[in-house]
Amino acid sequence: MANVLHLMTAGGLLSPELEAGVREVAQEALTRHAARLGLDGVDVAVYMTPWTLPETGVGGYSPLPHWVQVTLTPENPYFMTRWRTEVPATLAHELHHARRWRGPGYGRTLLEALVSEGLAQHFEAEERGAPPPYAHVDSSLDTLWQRARAELYTPTYNHAAWFFGSEAANLPRWAGYALGYELVRRFLNVEGGNAMSHADAPAELFRAVWEQGKS
Repeated sequence: MANVLHLMTAGGLLSPELEAGVREVAQEALTRHAARLGLDGVDVAVYMTPWTLPETGVGGYSPLPHWVQVTLTPENPYFMTRWRTEVPATLAHELHHARRWRGPGYGRTLLEALVSEGLAQHFEAEERGAPPPYAHVDSSLDTLWQRARAELYTPTYNHAAWFFGSEAANLPRWAGYALGYELVRRFLNVEGGNAMSHADAPAELFRAVWEQGKS
């Protein structure tokens, strides 16, 4: 089954030139990343919304194995200078999620979410040539790991707090993303391979690397 790009522009929020550019860049990235991941039958919806990363004007979400969303805020002051980088990078990230959904799934526990996000970020980093901005936090990752250990197998963990930050929980923005990126980095340094070859790896394998102090 083919992968299908749906650029939703009925509202006229993109100029004809920008619409053509986004369509071309997104289609090329979809074709390339899907081929690497062995994905087919994915609907990719690209649409305009004010709810994207303020640093880029681009966002993404992959809730199912056959459905990926890429969101754009053309009026964001950073959008025009960054979308050509951010759209392919976001597609890489979200398509990796779609691929993992077809194996073990995104996961219900904090550990599983850390691994899924870490793998997606490493696949995204191959597109960017560098870690994504949310792979970094101004906090000790070892300290964050010690906090996470008590919740690793808890399906009722606070996903929003861990991944988007919470003053009440004293968690910095992107803590979960940065912790997941580092967890996968340590795993790949020990085991070899890459985010694509370990797309189906059980989350428990990654915990063992950190617990054994390997990096």
